[in-house]
Amino acid sequence: MSILGVERIFYGVADPEWASRFYDSFGLKRLSSGAHGADFAVEDGTSIHLRKATDNSLPVAPIDWPMLNDSTAREIIWGVDSKASLDAIGAEMTKDREVRVDAEDVLHCIDDYGYPLGFAVTLRKSLVREFPATNTVGHHPRLNRVAEGTVRRPVAPARIGHIVYWAPRDIPQATKFYTDRLGFRLTDDMDAGGMFMRCDGSSDHHSLLLQGGPHTGFQHVAFEFRDFDEVMLLGAQVEAPGWKTNIGPIRHTVSSTCSWYFWNPAGGLAEGYSDMDAVDDDWVPRKFQPGKDPNFYGSSWRVRPEQNNTPPGTWRDERTAPGYAPK
Repeated sequence: MSILGVERIFYGVADPEWASRFYDSFGLKRLSSGAHGADFAVEDGTSIHLRKATDNSLPVAPIDWPMLNDSTAREIIWGVDSKASLDAIGAEMTKDREVRVDAEDVLHCIDDYGYPLGFAVTLRKSLVREFPATNTVGHHPRLNRVAEGTVRRPVAPARIGHIVYWAPRDIPQATKFYTDRLGFRLTDDMDAGGMFMRCDGSSDHHSLLLQGGPHTGFQHVAFEFRDFDEVMLLGAQVEAPGWKTNIGPIRHTVSSTCSWYFWNPAGGLAEGYSDMDAVDDDWVPRKFQPGKDPNFYGSSWRVRPEQNNTPPGTWRDERTAPGYAPK
């Protein structure tokens, strides 16, 4: 089997139109909206779907996260490379859990935490974004031209890159469901802090993080942008109408991304990032000790001092606490 990455996310949302405004600000293309909710496309064909929290067609997703229980991702659909891979996943999952296949040939089940997930043959297209010419000491490929980042412009993500779930218990056992049953590769081990994994069909440092913490539920979705400048432009674009930053901009020490996290009224956070580490099966997973290793899921720099020592999805005061643009 070959899983390529997140294909679709279905949210159950207290106020779909309000959440739709957030994704408009984030640069996604709104395909439809109405009484059903709203649907958004990302450039590569992956997608976001907002539905009312009361929609009985959505599976129930565990969520226990103070101040953030009203809206959450209700199901993650993973894209696979072929019908043969889909059938292999179905055969594996039916060994010990209920599996449902819908009229669109999407396979639905739950993981060992009870988080709903599905699998479908991918509709995504492969994208390549050329990195802009960048000058540095003694090397000037951008001659007689201004940098692209000097121009304020709307930006939009290229694709859904990864998701993060809170992992409330027994993270190694929950990780084995993904690595032993679905072929994910462990990329970095943060012990009680969580496990980073990538899909077997992806070279991203991680497609999924099960992050240790006191909460249960979906924590965030991350969208990839072309480069550092696009992440900075995203921050200006999202904050301008009043949407609130949780953490960012920062440079992570695990996975190397330049990242910016925003509170998402659809549920949890939305991250914009660029410059993630690319790895293959020659990568050797690292072991970090929370609170002891200086490289433990931290950052090499942060712009805003009130965010120091505050991991994404947490807050110390009102400046980084959950909040959204006024309705």
